[in-house]
Amino acid sequence: MRAKSEKRLLAEQLRRDLGYSYNEISGQIGVSKSTLSNWLKNISLTLEQEERIQQRIENNQTAFVAQARITNKKRFKEARDQAFQTGVEIASQIPDNDAVHELALSMLYLGEGDKTGNRVQIANTDPAVLRYFLWAVEKLYEVERSEMALRLNLIEAARSLEDQMIVWWANQLSCSPTQFTKTQFDPRSKHTQITGEYHGVCTITYGDTYLYERLIGVYSTYFNQI
Repeated sequence: MRAKSEKRLLAEQLRRDLGYSYNEISGQIGVSKSTLSNWLKNISLTLEQEERIQQRIENNQTAFVAQARITNKKRFKEARDQAFQTGVEIASQIPDNDAVHELALSMLYLGEGDKTGNRVQIANTDPAVLRYFLWAVEKLYEVERSEMALRLNLIEAARSLEDQMIVWWANQLSCSPTQFTKTQFDPRSKHTQITGEYHGVCTITYGDTYLYERLIGVYSTYFNQI
C-alpha cells in the first residue's frame, strides 16, 4: 500500500486535531474539496468541532453580508451622484426664457397649488419652492411680493413658537411679518416634540382669477400639444 503524501497527512491532522472545514483545509494546503472528501471521509468530528465550524461559517457569512452592504451602498451613492450630475447638466442647457419660466411655474402650480379658481394659492414646507414661486410671479407678471398674503399652518404643539416661525418664514421669503394672516393650528396632530427642522407649512395667496386661468391655460395647452 502506497504511503500517504505529506499533504494528506497534514489534511488529516488539520481535520482531526483542529476540526478545520474542507474549505479551510483546501485554502491552506491547495487541494480540491473533492480530493479532501475522499481523504477525510473516515475522520469524524467532535460535536465541539462541528459547532466551531458552523460558527466560523456564520461569522464569514456575516462579514460577507456586511462587506456587500458597504459595496452596494457605495455603488448606489455613485449612481445617485451621477444621476444628479446629469440633471445639473440638463438644467444648464435650459434657456433663460420667460416662456420656459412660465411653464415651470404652471407645472409647479399644477402639483402644489390650490385649484379653487378665484385666486392663486400655493402651500409648501420648503422655502426654496416658495421662493421660486415669488420670484416667477414678480418676474413674469410684475406682481410685488408685498401684495401677497401669507399664512402658517402649525401643529398645536408649536403654538408658543408662532411668532418665531413667522419671523423665520418672513426672512426666508424676503417678506414682512405683517403680511402673515392669522395662523391656523391643527388640533388633530398628536406630536408633542418640536425639532429644529420643523417650521410648519407656509401658504402664499394672491387674489387674481385671471392669473389663475392663465396658469391653467399654460399647462393644459402644453399637455394637449404633447
